[in-house]
Amino acid sequence: SSGINAEWPLRRAQAKFTQYYDYCKTNVESFLISINEKLQSYPPDNFSNFCSTFHNELDKAFKLERPKCSKRTPLNNPWITFGLIKSINTKDELYESWKKAQKVKCVAPDTSEKPADRNSCDCKTCKTIITRYLEYKSHRQALKRLINLAKKKFFSDKISEYSGDSKKLWEIINNIRGKSRHEIKPSFKL
Repeated sequence: SSGINAEWPLRRAQAKFTQYYDYCKTNVESFLISINEKLQSYPPDNFSNFCSTFHNELDKAFKLERPKCSKRTPLNNPWITFGLIKSINTKDELYESWKKAQKVKCVAPDTSEKPADRNSCDCKTCKTIITRYLEYKSHRQALKRLINLAKKKFFSDKISEYSGDSKKLWEIINNIRGKSRHEIKPSFKL
C-alpha cells in the first residue's frame, strides 16, 4: 500500500438554511409605519417597555408564519439573480402542471386495443400530458444552462477582480472546490 487515500471528497454538500424572518423592502416599510404609530400612540415609560413593543412589532412585520428551508440563498449562491428565481418558480409551476395532468385518466375508448403507454395514445388527455412534460423538460434544461452560465460568469468575474491578490484568489478557488469556510452574516444592521 502506498499510503495515498484514493477516496477524495469531490464536494461537500451545502448546508440548508432556515429563514425565520423576511426582511424585504415592503416588510421594512410596514414595520417602520407600525412602530412609528405604536410609539406615538403609546409612548413607552421605560426601556423594557420599548424593547417589548419593538420586538412585538418586529415579529408582526418580519416573522414568517412557516419558516423557509433552502440551500438557495444569496449567501450560498450569489450568482442566482431575481430573473433566475422567477425562472425557477416557472419551472416549479410547469412541473406541478405536468404532475396534475398525469392524474387525469386516459379517455381512449375501453377496447382491447387500448395503448399501453401514453406516447402511443391519440386522446386529448394523453397529448396534454406529453405536451406539458415537454414544456417542463425544455424549460428545465434551459434553466440549468442559464444557472451554469451565471455561475461561471460570477466566478470568472471574481477571479479577474482579485487576480493580483493571491489570498483572495485562493479563497475563490477553494470556494469553487467546495472547501470554503464561510460565516453567515446578517444582510443588514439595525
